[in-house]
Amino acid sequence: MISTNNHNNSCHRKRNRSLGVPELIAIALGGMVGGGIFSILGISVSLVGVFTPLVIVIGGIIASLAAYSYIKLGVYYKDEGATYSFYKRTFPNSPFAASLIGWWVIFGYISTLAL
Repeated sequence: MISTNNHNNSCHRKRNRSLGVPELIAIALGGMVGGGIFSILGISVSLVGVFTPLVIVIGGIIASLAAYSYIKLGVYYKDEGATYSFYKRTFPNSPFAASLIGWWVIFGYISTLAL
């Protein structure tokens, strides 16, 4: 009889360190490639047709402006805490709103990765 319970051969590996820059870049690129290129490209072609390249350029400009805003916020606050941290520091009297923003960002990342 062949045993199917092989506890020595696990697909999970133990990590003794936290996520670093290469791992975080891989998560971000995976979300952008999976959510941005493969799924959104088909939808945009069906909606705007031949104007898809123009729409992609406009989207790139908007994304560049958002990235610039994050850079300015990071330099101003001397913090890389992203949306939650920036909102909490800008509006210190509304901690619930900052938490809600943080959960929305997490939900957005999960949705992007799920695509």
